[in-house]
Amino acid sequence: MPDDGQRIDFRQAAEVSGELLPQDNAVLITLVGHDGGRSTLTIPAADLQRLVPLLLLLGRALPQSEPSDSASLSLVPTDSLSVGGLPGGETLLAVAVGPATVGFSMPASAAEKLGRSLLLAGSDSSETTLIQ
Repeated sequence: MPDDGQRIDFRQAAEVSGELLPQDNAVLITLVGHDGGRSTLTIPAADLQRLVPLLLLLGRALPQSEPSDSASLSLVPTDSLSVGGLPGGETLLAVAVGPATVGFSMPASAAEKLGRSLLLAGSDSSETTLIQ
């Protein structure tokens, strides 16, 4: 693939939107800059599986900063959630969203805390829930 030097800088975005391209089995991301310039990025559905973990891993490598008050939590509806063991003793948490499934590795202690939180979140608030 030739490198034409064109960059899409999301920091310069005044607006970012996306749409489905069912005929191409892809997602189209459109970025409109403060100067009115428009850039598009087409991502085939098969590449979403690789793009999501790549972005998360790259973001993890950035220096940690304090979250800004204006940053809101993005809620992403999931299709499924799976939990299992990994050979090294860690717990696998797999989250499926559309055509992509992202697997997270966590220590057993974090999995226990997650399990307790899920039990509490799923319990009827009018009933007493005992978690040992």
